[in-house]
Amino acid sequence: MQIRLFVLVTGAALLMVMAMPGSAATPVGAQTIRTVTPTPVRQPDGAPRPTATPLSATARETERLLAAALERTAQIAIYQMDVTVRAAGVVAGARGTREEALIDFRGEYNGADYAFVLRAPDLERQGVDPTTGITAARAKGVTYAPGPLPIHGVTEPVWYDLGSDVPSFLAPPYRLDDMLRRLGNVLPLAEMARGRTETIDGRRCTAYQSSAEVAPAALGALGRPLVPPASTNASAPLDLNIQRGTVQLWLCDDGMLRRIQAVAAGNVRQQPSQVFSTTFRIDISNINGKVTIAAPAQVRTIQRTPEPIVAAQRAGPIRSLPGGGRIVGQVNVQDAVIIIERSADRRWYRVRAPAATGWVSVSLLSVPPTIARQVPVASS
Repeated sequence: MQIRLFVLVTGAALLMVMAMPGSAATPVGAQTIRTVTPTPVRQPDGAPRPTATPLSATARETERLLAAALERTAQIAIYQMDVTVRAAGVVAGARGTREEALIDFRGEYNGADYAFVLRAPDLERQGVDPTTGITAARAKGVTYAPGPLPIHGVTEPVWYDLGSDVPSFLAPPYRLDDMLRRLGNVLPLAEMARGRTETIDGRRCTAYQSSAEVAPAALGALGRPLVPPASTNASAPLDLNIQRGTVQLWLCDDGMLRRIQAVAAGNVRQQPSQVFSTTFRIDISNINGKVTIAAPAQVRTIQRTPEPIVAAQRAGPIRSLPGGGRIVGQVNVQDAVIIIERSADRRWYRVRAPAATGWVSVSLLSVPPTIARQVPVASS
């Protein structure tokens, strides 16, 4: 009787142990099931990846039309182009709060040949009279320009044959293909709204317009970025309050663009008194028309010799006039400067430095006698 009772108790205990979860007596073939909830894929900033909203049929068609127009217009080899930039406020590159013309450019292009006229206040930094500006032409690999220019021997108001190797400021600052491709990289073409229609260069053209927040990026792509005022912390991001702005593309009935305009106006949130406005306008005309670039009828040939280069021994200001004028830049120790001419009193050298072209005191340079003898005297 006692033995039977012992067997029953022992059997019951074994059954209880086998029923306990996780015990060594778990039957063979039993499975532990875990429920795993998948974690959504996240962007680097931790925010869930947004679902792209499909474009409407109208947006897709707008994107297609404008992308094709940008690419097709960028491939033009023969054309005329006018570029004007007007601005106010240091953020837009102007000197004060009154609107001024910063760029007045007219160019004609036929393949590698070109002719252009450029007037801009910034030319003073290159040693060029801003009111006269730069006039230059390149035909069959030879560049022509009228003086006076900050180049040895180019001192008279006549046309000069400057050969093939010339300073970069005698090349046009704007080329249509480069500008349009950079602009196309920043414009949300599908979001541009169709606007008014007008006749430009004899063609029926329709304006497509962006929202205001696109304007700063477009201005940067066109080479006129909005910049922080000097009094603003340069390391802090420029927080602009764009009160008025847009980018407009005029698409014409031949699939080409004839006008582009970027407008922005507002202030800096960190300094609300820092107001600005700027308008960058491009007009394209005579597309694939008759544009002939030829050498001037009468030119003066100069003997191009290596320009004398010396290293600055001291730092100091670069001025627009010998002994005075505005400070247009700064020469630093060890800057390589090209000497163009000297003043009659031998106290000033006109130089082309990394920062600007203008006049520096002879005390800033150490000019060997062999080089000093090569430097012409500036005409009074």
